[in-house]
Amino acid sequence: MYNSIYPGYVNFYQGVNKRQITRKGEEEKNPQSSQSAENTQQQEKKQANGNAYFPNGEKVAIDYTKKQIGIDQVLADFRNTTNAIGAPDDVKQEVASYLSLIENQSRKDNPNAQIIQSNLKNASQILDEYITNTLKKPSKVVENWVDALFLQKIDYKSSIPSVEKTLFAEDTTVSPQQLEGTPVKTENLIAEEKPQIETQNGIYVPSDPQLRRMFIQAKKYAAIDSNEKALYAFQTTMDYAQEIGDEQTAAMIHYEEGRLYDGFNQIEDALYNYDRAAKQSEDTNIKARAHLSMGKIYDDYVKFEPAVDHYCAAVSFAGEADNIKLQTQALTDLAQIHTSRYDKKNAFMFMDLASVTAEETGNEKVQGITYSKSAKMCEKLGERAKALSFYGNSAESFSRIDDNANLAKNYRSAAAVMMQYGNSAKAKKLLSKAYIVAQNTDDNELKKLITQELAAI
Repeated sequence: MYNSIYPGYVNFYQGVNKRQITRKGEEEKNPQSSQSAENTQQQEKKQANGNAYFPNGEKVAIDYTKKQIGIDQVLADFRNTTNAIGAPDDVKQEVASYLSLIENQSRKDNPNAQIIQSNLKNASQILDEYITNTLKKPSKVVENWVDALFLQKIDYKSSIPSVEKTLFAEDTTVSPQQLEGTPVKTENLIAEEKPQIETQNGIYVPSDPQLRRMFIQAKKYAAIDSNEKALYAFQTTMDYAQEIGDEQTAAMIHYEEGRLYDGFNQIEDALYNYDRAAKQSEDTNIKARAHLSMGKIYDDYVKFEPAVDHYCAAVSFAGEADNIKLQTQALTDLAQIHTSRYDKKNAFMFMDLASVTAEETGNEKVQGITYSKSAKMCEKLGERAKALSFYGNSAESFSRIDDNANLAKNYRSAAAVMMQYGNSAKAKKLLSKAYIVAQNTDDNELKKLITQELAAI
């Protein structure tokens, strides 16, 4: 139960104390002490209409007499936990970035519980890492609390109005002229404004002229697959970036090095650099791409839980960056990983989310690819009717942009489904369409395959 895990297993004070952190193990060795502590907790919970207190005097946000836990209460206790264990500023900032994502998600009309849970897990792991490093002893006390929390009934919809509503609640007639250039001071506005990231064609470029030249040269080496030169150039650029204190460029270099190591199949080095990029960068696009890349690595190695966590983080950060295309990709990856486990419920949920998000891009190719991938997933799940529907949507998207190669492949895949139905006439008709469209491409192998399949019917 939630209230038996937290704050009962850990006494949170300002500053980490080994004795306090290991309280759970001590109670297991001394049942009488455990019983006494439990009685004390029960007395504390009766105070303040069911609320308990941290030993440092801060009140726990959860009302233990309620059957449902609100996400706002959970976030309040998470922040209090961070303060109560004496976490340093860098740890607080890292945790705050995940809690901010949770807040944004919770204020949507239909919050995604899986995204919220993923970010809570990420935040809990950061605190456990700090506790582990401080005590020189492995700790999962916060993560275990979060896992226990997920077993409870949680209302993921925040009851706190958004920042915009809070700022303008008193005066709804504020004009753009009044707002322009006027900083608004309010206690509700906790997060600092993110710095503007300079880009060229969507690619980050450093502001320092020398650093910019070095970074672009390293990118050029990577683009022509001159990998050794690229790595050396990135490392030299990193040295200079750190010398002048350009943390954003350093984070971007970590991402680029992660891509290189990923290409070499040096997985540990790739994961390390992607992780540093995600934690160090102020650019939510880079955070999203780094998490997506880590998700794919874990996915390839059939590590389900970390893959899902990183895919969900990619969805969150891509949403923060308004990168709908990348968000669509991450949602499709989530659908595919659940398809691989034959989890129809979650697979179809993420397919639908990916489809809706793809439509928001207004990009026909993105839509066509997303629909086509969903169709293949439906085939794997034995849902042939849904597969044909997705193939139909995909064909419409590809035909509108004259993408003949993908359109021909799409018709060919739909024909294979018709053959599974035993409808050879319809399959032949689709293959004939595929053959006609394929004539407008340079893909001779595709033309050969279609010809062979037509002859076999």
